Amino acid sequence: MIQRFLFRAPFRASPRITTLAIPQHSAPWRPASISHNLPSIAPFHTSSGARPTPRTPPNAIHIRTPSLQSPRLESSFRRPRRPQKIIHTRFDPEHVRHAKPLLTGEQLAYVITHGWTKVVVVVGGVGSVIFYVWNLEEVPVSGRRRFNCYSESSVEAQGKMMYEKVMRDARGSILPDYDPRVKKVQRVMERLIPASGMEDTRWELHVIHSAEMNAFVMPGGKVFVYSGILPIAKTDDGLAAILGHEIAHNVARHQAEQLSSLVILAPLRWAFIFLDSAGVTAGFGRLLGDLALQFGLMMPASRKQESEADYIGLMIMAKACYDPKAAVKVWQRMEAANKSDIPQWLSTHPSNNTRIEQMAKWLPKAEAARDESGCAVTMGYAKDFQETMGGWVSFGKMI
Repeated sequence: MIQRFLFRAPFRASPRITTLAIPQHSAPWRPASISHNLPSIAPFHTSSGARPTPRTPPNAIHIRTPSLQSPRLESSFRRPRRPQKIIHTRFDPEHVRHAKPLLTGEQLAYVITHGWTKVVVVVGGVGSVIFYVWNLEEVPVSGRRRFNCYSESSVEAQGKMMYEKVMRDARGSILPDYDPRVKKVQRVMERLIPASGMEDTRWELHVIHSAEMNAFVMPGGKVFVYSGILPIAKTDDGLAAILGHEIAHNVARHQAEQLSSLVILAPLRWAFIFLDSAGVTAGFGRLLGDLALQFGLMMPASRKQESEADYIGLMIMAKACYDPKAAVKVWQRMEAANKSDIPQWLSTHPSNNTRIEQMAKWLPKAEAARDESGCAVTMGYAKDFQETMGGWVSFGKMI
């Protein structure tokens, strides 16, 4: 369950060293002396003994271009560089605090009250509303309406660099296909993918040997499972709950929604920067604005997406004939193994207790979806087969 929003620590002005490089002993420029007895074109060299051609007048002056073999040019090119003198300047926060604003109060008032400003605001506002409404869409399964202006190919291009980084970091730790843990994940994925409706995606699975309890799916079907999550899953049903949640992020295209939200937040950030430049917010506008956007919009949106992925993943695993009750047990084990004292409003994910309560409410609907998929008959046959074999055949146990 990779976190998709990283909290950026607020910028703090601290003393720093600014390095400026200037050449030392640089000779001042002086105009070349020109003899008053020569014509204005005297700096050029005339060719000796040149005869006028039919296309040139007799008094024409022939110009000879300097050759690269000229000793004068060679000496200027091969001149050694002069040593540079480094000047260290310490950052002075008082100077920044008392610096003159980009716009004075009168200039800012003039810009705001100018007629063209009102026209730009009206046209920009109407265009933004049209752009927003045009890119509204419905999330599959949950039916939530949201803004999304990124195509699938654009999102995959954004995730390519992250994919390459994960592959570099996991070099030497990726388990081979014949490993029992890899086979287990493959078996669960083969049942979840048809239930998710994403059979056309080219899936790519990597199981990484690591104690980290994590799993995530990148745009384009890149699946990464860390072996440290397998003891939390325990059974096939538990693993289906974890993988179903990650697949649900791709079904709902949450990555594209996150990138689209940056398009909306960018003008707000620029507005805070403008207020700082104008001296209205005393240099704290961008900092306070980023904190307000982070805790007021971005983190709540991330928690909503995680809860939505829990719901969609629960329905996917139920349609794949896995027991949805296992999802509740997974989060109970996760809470016991990874307790956190961080308040939910400071996190990009809902708390484990919140997720347990939500899934308990969704269980009746998930079990109904499981029965509609004909899983009751299939699981009944499996149970009869287990009893016939004397009970020594088990289903869903981790290898």
